[in-house]
Amino acid sequence: MMTMDKYSNLNFNESPQFPEVNVYPPKWNFDNDKAWQIYRRAKREQWDEDQISWDKVKEWASGLDRKERMAIAYWFSLLSCFDNATPVFAYAVIKSFEFHLDTAVRGILTTITYDENRHNMVCGLSIQNTLPGFPLDLKPQDDLERKAMLNAQWVWWNGSRYWNAYLEAYKKYTFDVLFTSFMMGEAAATTVFTTMSKGAKNEEFSKVFKNTAVDETRHYAFTHLIMIDSAKNMNEEKRKLVTKQIRAGFVFLSLITYKPPKDFWKLPPWFTEVHEKMEDIARNAGFYIPNEKEKEEAWRQAVLRVGASLKRYGISMPAMPELGITGEEIKDINEDDFVPIF
Repeated sequence: MMTMDKYSNLNFNESPQFPEVNVYPPKWNFDNDKAWQIYRRAKREQWDEDQISWDKVKEWASGLDRKERMAIAYWFSLLSCFDNATPVFAYAVIKSFEFHLDTAVRGILTTITYDENRHNMVCGLSIQNTLPGFPLDLKPQDDLERKAMLNAQWVWWNGSRYWNAYLEAYKKYTFDVLFTSFMMGEAAATTVFTTMSKGAKNEEFSKVFKNTAVDETRHYAFTHLIMIDSAKNMNEEKRKLVTKQIRAGFVFLSLITYKPPKDFWKLPPWFTEVHEKMEDIARNAGFYIPNEKEKEEAWRQAVLRVGASLKRYGISMPAMPELGITGEEIKDINEDDFVPIF
């Protein structure tokens, strides 16, 4: 029995009908000046992680004891949970083409994908040149080392929960909600990395954090652009979603930019004690990590910065009781509420 060719009725005298969600047909627009400015800025500000002298990092680390080297590797392993974001933005690039977003917005997302790959490489190179094998392929020498390794592994496990939730997020949220969501995190990260670049005693790490802060500043500009372009057309439901997502971003990022909140994170009972111990060891080794007061100040600056923007468009700021900041109370945050950070 012959089967009918599904293309047998194509009428080549008419324009074809394209699927609704597809990267075809290619479309371009060149009228979003602010987005084009950010895209061109991203190309100008690119940097190469191979220009960092990793041999100098390795030489510096060789003068530290094992616990000090582990503490630095520990910090970068936690950072990598957030900087393992290349697939996050690669997926966003695909979606931006499928939904035919502005040409410049697609271009910006492509550059952020490259930025995140670079940040991820920096984490790996930092670990490789301080304590190779941490945290998966190293034999702990005592209980502190064992718990520090488990801390890092369980943080990554929490990241796997986030990844699964992210894949589902596109079924629930529109692009404007998704990418306005990590505005707060970008603002805080900019301040934290700028502070770390100024406080670093190792010149190569100072360069790393200075360059990373430049990237995060640009990422913030992108999230701010998405917000101002879409907020005026948001209904009340979307505004509430943005408020909730900003709180979720704080909860997620606080693990490394502040202190682990009780929401979302499923961590060993010793996590905070060991985490604070490892940060102190790293500081004593000359690896600058902001103290709790400095971290709080970074988040307060982020709240003021983002809150002022949200207020203009009638979007409420979430309460941040950890920082003593009042706002709309958000309850029941879970992994389904998390969208891309960093």
